[in-house]
Amino acid sequence: MVSFIFKIILVAITFTFLLSWGYIKQQRKNEELLNKLYKKIENKIMSEFNKKEKLTIKDIENLIKGTKASLFWSKNKITVTDPRLFIKNLIKDMLSKGLIIEIIDNNSRVYKVK
Repeated sequence: MVSFIFKIILVAITFTFLLSWGYIKQQRKNEELLNKLYKKIENKIMSEFNKKEKLTIKDIENLIKGTKASLFWSKNKITVTDPRLFIKNLIKDMLSKGLIIEIIDNNSRVYKVK
């Protein structure tokens, strides 16, 4: 009898844990989607720097337009339709991480790998 009650309590605890874990994942889904998109865009830009020495903001905007990200456990997807919304935060973040540097060339901002 005691082992049966123990098994029921164990199943209840497991079910509660899985339910709360799913609830937390659902709450953080948008944040995870944005983080995955930023990481994907950052990798795309860094691979483009392997081909070219310098990139302008227009080059980066054209590069990231249409980039998609999704989570394997969710059917929600995010796509970059207006790159100007992402570019300021992305450039600022990449500059603060030390991945790129900003150079003023012919009165325009140009970025290159540090």
